[in-house]
Amino acid sequence: LGETVALMCNLSVYFEIHWLKISEGRLMALMVTSLKHTGELSVVWNYNETHFEGFMEMQTTGLRILHVSTSDLATYYCATSYQKRLDFDKGVQLYSKCDISFIYLFWLSACLDGPSLHYQVFAAVLSFGLLGMLLAVFVVHMKTRTKDVKNDEK
Repeated sequence: LGETVALMCNLSVYFEIHWLKISEGRLMALMVTSLKHTGELSVVWNYNETHFEGFMEMQTTGLRILHVSTSDLATYYCATSYQKRLDFDKGVQLYSKCDISFIYLFWLSACLDGPSLHYQVFAAVLSFGLLGMLLAVFVVHMKTRTKDVKNDEK
C-alpha cells in the first residue's frame, strides 16, 4: 500500500487496450489506454487520471497504479479490441502484503515489511508468560510427586 505497481498485459498491441477492474462488493471499473502516434500509451478514459497511467515496455503494454490504496485491491483484466472482437488476458490480482487478522490482533495501523516493535514486544511477553506457566506446572508436578513418594513410604 502506498507504492506504485505495474500490471502487464501479454496480448498483442492494438490501438486500444482495455483494463477491467473487478473487486468483491464494488462496481466494475473500465479504463482504456490508447496508443499515440508516437508509440506511447496514454490513458484516455478512466475515473482518476492522476492515479492510473498506461505505458509500454519492450513491446508489452501495462497499467501503472500510483500510490496504491485499499480501493485499488482487485483483479485486473486487460483486453484488446480488433474488428469488433475483444480478447482478454489472464487476470492479475492485486493484494496487500498485510494480513487483516494480524493488524486487528496486534493493533497495528499499517503494513510493515518486517516484524514491528509492537509485535516483538508482544512476542517476548507471550514467550515469558508461557515459560512461567511451564515452570509453574513443573513445580506443582514435582511437589505432588514428592508428597506421593512420602505417602508411599509410610
